[in-house]
Amino acid sequence: MSRTAWACALGAILLWALFATLVRLAGDAPPLLLTGVALCCGGLASVHRWREWRVPAAILGFGVASLFLYHASLVAAFRLAPIAEANLLNYLWPLLIVVLAPRVAPLRPRQLAGCVISFAGGALVIAPSALTVTHFAGYALAVLAAFTWAVYSLVPARLPAYSSWATGGFCLGAGLLALGAHVLFETPYRPSATELAGMAAIGIGPLGLSFVLWDRAMRTGRAATIGSLSYLTPVLSTLALAVTGAVAAGGWWRLGPALLLVVAGVRLSR
Repeated sequence: MSRTAWACALGAILLWALFATLVRLAGDAPPLLLTGVALCCGGLASVHRWREWRVPAAILGFGVASLFLYHASLVAAFRLAPIAEANLLNYLWPLLIVVLAPRVAPLRPRQLAGCVISFAGGALVIAPSALTVTHFAGYALAVLAAFTWAVYSLVPARLPAYSSWATGGFCLGAGLLALGAHVLFETPYRPSATELAGMAAIGIGPLGLSFVLWDRAMRTGRAATIGSLSYLTPVLSTLALAVTGAVAAGGWWRLGPALLLVVAGVRLSR
């Protein structure tokens, strides 16, 4: 896989790993409001390339619908089910990329084995409890989010070529949909300056530039390998939270072994 694909994939993963930490700066903002403002900021972050947002209507609809459905499903899952468990199910999307990747490129047994090892590393950090019937709806929405992101990651390789900067238009459209959903379904809320700054940071990084990098990585790299590499996200996310004091001391012992499993899995899948 090319160095460009590796660099773009790692850049997106590092930005996503900061998402949970940056959300803490957004205070008590309702989820759909936070998602809407962040996605709109993510779109505006690439407004200087607005000419490259021009894509066929079908591609625009696919991009906007995918980003909105992914974030809306995940937000709803976090409300209906315990966040840790829902988050783990959301991180099934790299494994789903590997399972669906044969539609785009042949899958080798060692790539599947590498993804299983990497998944074990991510699961070691999150350490969820068993599934329960009570929270089934939330878990189902988390799986829907995972499937949505896997499809969104793979389908562009089969579409007519378009600029990776077009994701800025996808973000803006999805953000406007989320703001509309906020008006319809959430209690009106006036965020503070600090909360707005946190939302803007989320939008520019984890929900903005990361999409451009991810799109470029998926176009130029091997989907199965990138899917395995993405298991670094929950590990690095937990590490960022630990550094900022959001993780209990007892959670530190899992970070080292988890990182080793992820790195070993990624190397095996190359």
